[in-house]
Amino acid sequence: MLHRKSSSNNIMIKALATSVMIAAVVIPVASENVEAASVTKTTFKDVTKSHWAYESIKQVAEKGLVTGYEDGTYKPSAQVTRAEFATFLSRMFDSKDRTTAKFKDVGSHWAIDAIQEGLAVGFIQESDFTNNKFEPNKPMTRGEMSRWLANGLAHANPEYAKAIEEMANSSLTIIPIPEFYKGGVNKKDLPYIGVALGTGLLSGYSDFTFKPNGNTTRAEVATILIRFMDAMKKAPSDFTGLQELLEVANTGTNILTISNFKKTKYTGYEAILGKPHTHLNKGVATIERAIVIDTTGSKAKGIYKDMFFNENTPSYNGLNRNFYTVFYEYTLVPSRDVSLHGIADGSLEGYGLSSRVDKSKSEQFNISTPKNVLDNDFKNGGKYRYWAEGSFLNRPGISITGRADDNSFYYYEIPQ
Repeated sequence: MLHRKSSSNNIMIKALATSVMIAAVVIPVASENVEAASVTKTTFKDVTKSHWAYESIKQVAEKGLVTGYEDGTYKPSAQVTRAEFATFLSRMFDSKDRTTAKFKDVGSHWAIDAIQEGLAVGFIQESDFTNNKFEPNKPMTRGEMSRWLANGLAHANPEYAKAIEEMANSSLTIIPIPEFYKGGVNKKDLPYIGVALGTGLLSGYSDFTFKPNGNTTRAEVATILIRFMDAMKKAPSDFTGLQELLEVANTGTNILTISNFKKTKYTGYEAILGKPHTHLNKGVATIERAIVIDTTGSKAKGIYKDMFFNENTPSYNGLNRNFYTVFYEYTLVPSRDVSLHGIADGSLEGYGLSSRVDKSKSEQFNISTPKNVLDNDFKNGGKYRYWAEGSFLNRPGISITGRADDNSFYYYEIPQ
């Protein structure tokens, strides 16, 4: 009798344990922003077909990259947290490698495995966090997201790591966002933002700002994940925008990437950057950068077009569009009071463009350019750094050249 009772008790205990295990699988952990692991729906009651991100959300849900919540919602307007984004990216890499997290606030967190995978893959870097805290429920900023995405690409292809390094270590790098000159961005984030912009993973807003400290919604991240999947299959050389950024970082210009001009048997801008060129009776100038916009078609092209060029200007709408627009950054030490037109008058070899940068662009992006072209704003003995605008004819056989005082020179041509 005692033996039978013991067996009966064991059966009851096993049954109870089984029911508890089943309940544990069905009921999600009560933690903020936890996606329900048991929900495998690919459509959600709060994402109708009229929602702008419907197709993207459906696609990433079908691939198992994102899931919804137990109540059948996706919460498209909710901000993406660090834990969620780590989970999304970890699903894309599906790596078996793990690095033990030293963060003191993730030990029992539901996303700990994804965080440790992120550390192993490298899209999460412990050095980006302070006080050994990951803060998993904190909304991702766009600057952070750029870092994770760029580092993720670097894991997929080491050429992206090289691109990040080149932009990070160059004094010539320009990232085409207003925050570049206006401030409001961590300078350490700039090369990662460059990769995100150059590959099209992220883009600016209608006012061209990047908002590196802003957040991203779950609807937006669905689109980003699709772009990221595509980018992982490609090399940096497949993205024209990224190649422009890298050419500028390495040589001070994007002319070879965006135009028909070639550097044939002679040196390019890299040979004369920062070297003095003496204007007759006007002073000494140096060329610091040369940014080219492709304005030869009905729409301006190039990653820098929104930063420097206003294609809504009447002059552009009425021009013969067989010209590239160029923006030179100069340093000038005048030997007399002189205007922008005065510098350009009679100057040779590209060291004196005669037009200021469009006012709307100079204000939006905080680009230093003369207030007008006729006043003698450049005073004798001063030192000025500014941008000016010009153009290159797009025709076979055309060449552009300039020479510094030490006889170093740049030369580009459009082959016949």
